[in-house]
Amino acid sequence: MQGQCAPPFFGTAKRDNAGIRLAFDGEVPILGVFIAGGGVMQRETGVTQRETKERADRQGETVASVSRAVAAIRCVARAGAEGRRLSDVAREIGLHKATAARALASLTELDVLRRDDDRRYRIAPQFLETLGLPVSLGTLRQRAHAEVMDLVDKVEDTGLVSVRSGLESLCIDRHVGRYPLQALSLDVGRRRPLGAGAGSLALLAWLPEDEREAIIDALGPRLDPYRSVTPASIRHHAEVARREGYTYLPDYVVTGMTGIGAPVREPSGLIVAAVSVAGVGDRLKGSRREEVARLVVDACARIEARLAGCPPAPVR
Repeated sequence: MQGQCAPPFFGTAKRDNAGIRLAFDGEVPILGVFIAGGGVMQRETGVTQRETKERADRQGETVASVSRAVAAIRCVARAGAEGRRLSDVAREIGLHKATAARALASLTELDVLRRDDDRRYRIAPQFLETLGLPVSLGTLRQRAHAEVMDLVDKVEDTGLVSVRSGLESLCIDRHVGRYPLQALSLDVGRRRPLGAGAGSLALLAWLPEDEREAIIDALGPRLDPYRSVTPASIRHHAEVARREGYTYLPDYVVTGMTGIGAPVREPSGLIVAAVSVAGVGDRLKGSRREEVARLVVDACARIEARLAGCPPAPVR
């Protein structure tokens, strides 16, 4: 035998066309030494190097596919009700258009995404319901749309609809009023920490105390970009909101802007959204504050009636 000396071996030896195969008796997978035509000895593990490489390649492809799918879902989710086109998704997540198209097609087939008539992809209601959300964003936005439009027509400032997403609020709809100067610091798909804004605070203020306190304690670094927003200020404004029946934040998140908001509840009482109005300067201050607050609370009540399947009360 040429080459290195084999170590002590206890087992059987079998000759095949390639050489001598030595194997431990009863071991699965086979573990031994393969000697071929005077060549260098190799230790076997029951799987060839080619099979090992193919398995690793398949695992790598699976991880890459999952990563692409998650990136596509996040891209579409960030767009909110606006949705994303195929070209938008491909560009934002750095994929060739054909690869992005296959990922989006698979997610659509699985009811994770939906492709609407405008050729934009949006999160599918079925997927949100699978996650246990009480109301799909599509249903919520549809039920709220007319009421928020009516609210904006009356107040002439910007109207917003937000939902909770973990420790953040997510804007899912925005309508701009007729007043020449508008507060446009929040757009569809934008997120803020809970408590950092009138709608965001409305999602937080009426939660059970233990849940509310746990959220405020967990916000931590998320509040760093908002100098005036602190755990103490959130607690203070939340207490005032529960007493007044609506949130009121003058010059809070952005200097020179004021927000008024209120929560929207599903029939079980669970808070599923918030409606807020944002205005510049003194638009929502003084005597107009109470008037706008009443209109916001009324809009929330009418949306709740729509969610419950009841016709909303006549507009006052």
